[in-house]
Amino acid sequence: MRYFSMAALAVMGLMMSGCSSDDNFLGDDAQGVSKGNVVTLTTTVGLDEGSESKGTSRALAVDFDAKKATKTFAAGEKMALVYKNTSNETVKVESDALAEGDIVTGGKSATFTFTLTDPNRAQDVTYIYPAAMATDAGAVNYDALASQNGTLATLSSGLDLATYTGAWTGGTSLPAATLDNQLAILALTLKNSTGSSTITSGLTQVTVSDGTNTYTVTPTSSTFGTDVIYVAIRPVTAALSYTATDGTTNYTKTATSRTYAAGDFYNLGLRMVIPSFTINGSGTKVVFAPGNLQYNDSETTYKWRFAANQYDYVGAWDTTTWVDLLGWGTWTGSSPNPLNTSKTPSDYSWDSSDFTQESLLADATQRSYNWRTLTYSEWNYIIKSRTTTTTNMPTGTNSGNAKYTKATVAGVEGVILFPDNYAHPAGTTVSVSSAAYNNTEDNAFTTFTVDAANWTYMEAAGAVFLPAAGYRNGTTVSLTQTHGVYWSQTNFISTDANDFQFSANYLRVLYESKNGGRSVRLVREVE
Repeated sequence: MRYFSMAALAVMGLMMSGCSSDDNFLGDDAQGVSKGNVVTLTTTVGLDEGSESKGTSRALAVDFDAKKATKTFAAGEKMALVYKNTSNETVKVESDALAEGDIVTGGKSATFTFTLTDPNRAQDVTYIYPAAMATDAGAVNYDALASQNGTLATLSSGLDLATYTGAWTGGTSLPAATLDNQLAILALTLKNSTGSSTITSGLTQVTVSDGTNTYTVTPTSSTFGTDVIYVAIRPVTAALSYTATDGTTNYTKTATSRTYAAGDFYNLGLRMVIPSFTINGSGTKVVFAPGNLQYNDSETTYKWRFAANQYDYVGAWDTTTWVDLLGWGTWTGSSPNPLNTSKTPSDYSWDSSDFTQESLLADATQRSYNWRTLTYSEWNYIIKSRTTTTTNMPTGTNSGNAKYTKATVAGVEGVILFPDNYAHPAGTTVSVSSAAYNNTEDNAFTTFTVDAANWTYMEAAGAVFLPAAGYRNGTTVSLTQTHGVYWSQTNFISTDANDFQFSANYLRVLYESKNGGRSVRLVREVE
């Protein structure tokens, strides 16, 4: 892991003279032209390259081999100026856009022109560069950092913040000053868990969180198209948490705590982990499908799908459309029979090939995986035996080893399962209330209430939600808000099969009659 400092950007006053270096040349003195209460002033901004081989300034044409980052001005850029008028009102103005003729010394210096109305020269002024980082009220617009696109060009021209506040020079001229860099810059290269391949260019979203601030990076096209993602963050000492997705697979990483200083550049290579669930003592890990399994016999080609959201379920039985409460084993083998509603248990059997309909899944991104059903012992291991670590959990929750919790997500009751290692996303709004299960072996300690928007962050971090989708007897569906039953592949006796079930007062692995319609949530194994 390497980093290097970025030397400060210098803003020099109008009366500056005697420069000894071409690199520090700031141009001729500028004169204010008064037109009643309107004053046009210019100030020349320099990019101070400094003497260290680490290189210059605030980003961001980066040469990783030379450990050098250089910034030059470009036509079209603007700077904001915040001042007080004679009525003691705060005013923000933006400079004219830079023209090619405003930029000198190889792009290291540029002259900005401002028009001020009735300025009070007894009050300090503030420079905010670039202008896009200033609010209309004249404050720094840190909210602009919440959504970024990961490109060096956009970060350099629109987000790479430097500021200065000081008094007018001689009561007439804008002050000579050095702007202070306010942000740390991350250059992220994300790899798979083994480090054998880079996954950055295939990602569709990356978030970086310091526990207080979250920065979401979304590409401008279907992929980042590059192996490096650039992110501007506020200075902090923290263990940064990262989540990423390619639209199919989610990845997470929590780095070791360190200081990320203003003005510094950090070149980070991270091994990302797929949030997963250990299902046995051998360490086999799985991820859950993105929704309950559903079937529609009326579809001509893609008769199977996963629910669009983890909290979605059908809640009825209509064979002309989608159904999702299936008899045991009716989704398995080369000739599945998901519309079987017989009340005779012997009419149900298990095909050892499990789910073989991947090619008929409506979501093309899921067709290449081998999906299957958990066994009795695997369900049991997930809720009882595996070791979990949960961090940054909302106030009022069990601190470090939650396996699951009761939950209401997007208005739907059910259970949240936490992966083996779960870092709760900073800034995610969750309402917490005490409501423990009455089984002493269960470790559900609270009820989470999460809306759909906040759930997306928890889902990206690997949380799984199983909705209380009820059950079916023949063609009659019973919806009890807190009741959910999910099949396993394990036969219990001739008439019954094991399942995972929960209600308001219990969570357990037990058994049900094979003829009952229950929910199905498939899994796939990961490395």
